[in-house]
Amino acid sequence: MTQKFTVRFWGVRGSIPCPGPATARFGGNTACVEVRCGDRLI
Repeated sequence: MTQKFTVRFWGVRGSIPCPGPATARFGGNTACVEVRCGDRLI
């Protein structure tokens, strides 16, 4: 059985944090990592 493994980075805008009014809706100080294996979210 083969399952698809994916990693997705959310909130990544470059090499440094970028807080401010233009990024306030989604955040600019932190990134988030989503890991999936098959249909499971880890």
